Amino acid sequence: MSDLRELAAAYALDAVEPGERAALDALVARDPEFRREVDAFREVGALMAYAAPSAAAPAALRDRILADARTVRSISTAPGARPVTSAPSRWRQVTPWLAAAACAAFAVFAFNGQRQAREAMVALSGELTQVRSELQEKDRTLSAFMGPEVHVVSLAESNNKPSARVFWNHTRNVFIVTAFNVPRAPEGKTYQLWAISKALKAPVSMGTFNTDEEGRATIIVPVGTDVNAIDVVELCAMTLEPAGGSPGPTETPRLVGSWRHTD
Repeated sequence: MSDLRELAAAYALDAVEPGERAALDALVARDPEFRREVDAFREVGALMAYAAPSAAAPAALRDRILADARTVRSISTAPGARPVTSAPSRWRQVTPWLAAAACAAFAVFAFNGQRQAREAMVALSGELTQVRSELQEKDRTLSAFMGPEVHVVSLAESNNKPSARVFWNHTRNVFIVTAFNVPRAPEGKTYQLWAISKALKAPVSMGTFNTDEEGRATIIVPVGTDVNAIDVVELCAMTLEPAGGSPGPTETPRLVGSWRHTD
């Protein structure tokens, strides 16, 4: 019985002797585990047909082989020929191992292909997640610009075009800071925004931000309780401060602007 089980690959590829086939047919019929093993070999063997490019033999070669075959007398009828016995031949003994090796090699190839496909899917999934997150962030930023209670201030040097704008969404309680042509703050420094009001003795921090290498920024900054406590904010200023921000401006504001309603 153990010998028959070793012929599973050869049986799946139809490479067994007629006498063995009957015994293997019976084993397949009564042994579900052996039948599953044979089915697995047959599936792999079928797939192997797609692993190599198809090629047709030249017509001239086919005709020559057939012509030579017609001129050769059958071995069984040749003078002094010995009858062919059914003893196992070397090919009969090697065929199952070749079939098993071929199936195993293809199984490894298929496994590696599936692993690479899974890795590619995981990488693609990660990229899609990142893109989805970026789109959600942009959508959240865009929606913060709209609403009935949004004020804006344009920050600029004297007689120059605005180089930064700050939108104050009172409904969502956030600042949206947009900057362009503002050099990136050097190492150990950050830009800080200040709310200025006649009712205050000193400016109140609105938060910090920095720009990218191109001098641009689009950042949402939560409105702090100190700013919310101010009844009227007339001006907004920007200074360059140590990283983390300062309790008060340490230099003359670089940019200043007046608040107005977006409508």
